Amino acid sequence: MKAVGIIAEYNPFHNGHAYHIQRAKELTGADLAVVVMSGNFVQRGEPAILDKWERTQLAMNSGADLVVELPVFYAVQPGHLFAEGAVKILQALGVEDLVFGSENPTIDFMDLAKKAAEIESQGQFTDRSQTYASAYAGQLEEATGFKLENPNDILAFSYAKAVLKSGLPMNLVPIGRLEAGYHDQTFAEDQTIASASSIRLALHKGKFDKVENVVPAETLAALKDKPNTLDFEKPFYDLLRYRLLTDTVGQLGQVYQMAEGLEHRLAATAGNPEAPQSYQSFIKAVKTKRYTFARIQRTLLYTLLNIKVDQMQAAMADSYIRLLGFNDLGQGYLSEVKRRATLPIISKVDMGLAKANLRLDYKAGQIWQVLAGQQGVKLGQDLSRKPIYQTKETKK
Repeated sequence: MKAVGIIAEYNPFHNGHAYHIQRAKELTGADLAVVVMSGNFVQRGEPAILDKWERTQLAMNSGADLVVELPVFYAVQPGHLFAEGAVKILQALGVEDLVFGSENPTIDFMDLAKKAAEIESQGQFTDRSQTYASAYAGQLEEATGFKLENPNDILAFSYAKAVLKSGLPMNLVPIGRLEAGYHDQTFAEDQTIASASSIRLALHKGKFDKVENVVPAETLAALKDKPNTLDFEKPFYDLLRYRLLTDTVGQLGQVYQMAEGLEHRLAATAGNPEAPQSYQSFIKAVKTKRYTFARIQRTLLYTLLNIKVDQMQAAMADSYIRLLGFNDLGQGYLSEVKRRATLPIISKVDMGLAKANLRLDYKAGQIWQVLAGQQGVKLGQDLSRKPIYQTKETKK
């Protein structure tokens, strides 16, 4: 069977995502869609609104045939590492086509990545008067004529670089965005497709009726009835301050991505008698020009999860394929590829795995439940959970 790959967060799953799955199959002639989806936390360092199982179910209701987890050690990373982890999993499953959204779908991102590699090899990204990202984009534009600035284009470029680095074949197929821009904060009442950012903003304001036209009915029902983290900031900040107040600066300094004395700044701000009283105000208090907002958020999540540098490095060197859900097509594809898959395939997690290979995802799942107000729920995110098997009869 021919499979097409999709890399996603589905936070939350909306009509644009459903279109993406359908169009990906059409463009590549694939028999099925394989989705690598971030687990309980997303790239910018926040908990996903719905847990990974609910989002898996919603994706499968709209055409995904096999959903696997992008582990937290890749999901909560800058674009190049996020892309490397996801591409590695798709390639391990034998997927040779990757379809993704782009603001400029006519661009040959693989060619762009090759030209960037030539520039990097010459050591030209050395402008100290601006951030590395700005210098990189500026010199890339000078060399290629293309300005890399839109979020989906940056991620597409990261996918191309990841494929180039892997040395394995993979076809990159961009799809142009419809109706909504990535950073759009609002959408019109007659729109059927909106950005995830604008949908999240409406949900955080409690305007569930406003998103009715831009998400599938099943998504809206899940958002209303299932545990979620729309109000995550207070419990997140309480737990974070506890960590910052009780760990020594030396312990904080061992946290992944804690660099250039940032641990001193975080500890001092948290311990100040006039410390910020909210998560957002804390981020603003510790942020500097050196770090992006997303970088700070990711570092705060690493701090909350107490992920050390050596733990992150070990996890990234020992990745795996965690099955979240599949239908008959997905099951058939797994049967075809499981013997030649280049990463171990995990379908069920016991305490042994939870304390070893999956220790970071297991911890992330427990914290997600706390943030969603599920501390007393026995069925966790990982232990004894089997992949969702969706037959034609059980499809909602």
